[in-house]
Amino acid sequence: MMKEPGSVQGSVVMTTEYHDDFQNTDTSDNRAFWTKEPESGLGQAHQSGRGRWMWAGPVLSAFFLLALIIFVSVSKKTVANLSSAVQTVITTLQQSKASEAELQKEIGRQKFTMEMTERKLDSVSESVKEFDQLESLRSAVAGLKCSLDRVLHNDTVSGCCPLGWVLTGSSSCYFFSSDGLPWNQARDYCSNYKAQLAVLKTEQDWDFVTGSTKPLFFWIGLSDERTGEWEWVDGTPYIMDRSQWKPGQPDNWKGHGLGGTEDCAMIHANGQLNDDHCSRSYRYVCQGHTLTHTH
Repeated sequence: MMKEPGSVQGSVVMTTEYHDDFQNTDTSDNRAFWTKEPESGLGQAHQSGRGRWMWAGPVLSAFFLLALIIFVSVSKKTVANLSSAVQTVITTLQQSKASEAELQKEIGRQKFTMEMTERKLDSVSESVKEFDQLESLRSAVAGLKCSLDRVLHNDTVSGCCPLGWVLTGSSSCYFFSSDGLPWNQARDYCSNYKAQLAVLKTEQDWDFVTGSTKPLFFWIGLSDERTGEWEWVDGTPYIMDRSQWKPGQPDNWKGHGLGGTEDCAMIHANGQLNDDHCSRSYRYVCQGHTLTHTH
């Protein structure tokens, strides 16, 4: 049954009409059994706006969810990076702590070594004091022996030598070592006894020393190390005498593999001079003055 639209004095009154649609077999939502006539004007606009708000909500939700996912992902990555950085710092601190512990151990070892070295130095110092006292005793005994010899021989002019030293007719005392030293150390040894490596300026001294050293090698106080010219340790020049040298010597040989040249003179086994490298260890002859003790 259809219902006709009504009118009031020329004015059109819009009403909402429903009708039966028996001819349509479509069962979709927009073709329901009761079909509402489309509205005009404000009603349509309201319907359109309502539709837009209906899909705007899911879009905003989806956007918010995406933003949340991105935030969580970035946060997880940031947390992972921060965790890694913290772990690196912890590892570095642990390594630093271990290094500090090793450093403390090394400091302790070095301190112990220094303490032991100090004790050894103290021991050496005491030994040196005892040595000095021994040398003083030796000098005192030598002086007494010298005085006794003078009394026994009624000799108030000539001197005498320290114990272990040999007196020559030229009033010089000589010490012939039984051990070997490099030339410079041998020179210093003689200086410690207020003597010097042998300076053989007279024929008498030369014959006495060379006759006493055969058949061994001995350093004497002759060198060209300081100026390139041969001189005695007391600074006086050496007057070259080829008869005192082995044939072909001095040759300043460089083939010994010790570096440098041969700058120091030694008495060879046959009693003649030979130049050799100053670092070699040979026996040595010290020359000193006689004691002058009087009774």
